[in-house]
Amino acid sequence: METNFANPSFWTYFIGSYAYYLPFVLTMVWAPLALFGLSKQKDMTTIKQVIWSLVILVIPVIGPAIYLLLIDTEYEKKFKQIAVGGGLAVFLLVWVLSLISHI
Repeated sequence: METNFANPSFWTYFIGSYAYYLPFVLTMVWAPLALFGLSKQKDMTTIKQVIWSLVILVIPVIGPAIYLLLIDTEYEKKFKQIAVGGGLAVFLLVWVLSLISHI
């Protein structure tokens, strides 16, 4: 199956749309989870909470993922690993498939 940029296939559009929208979806799911967990932190100073809030909101996908995996104590460890690890695995899979669809 030959695909070029002048005549992309359905597969290219399908995977391309996932590759484009998936980071937004991951950010829309992880950022509220991270911010909610951050609001429940009792042992963290206000300045640290402000800094983590900025990291979560300014660095999409990576900021909430780092906070949820390393800092958050609100959610169970298994839930965080499945939510963040699964999202990153799907993101990596879609990224690889989008590279293959352009070949």
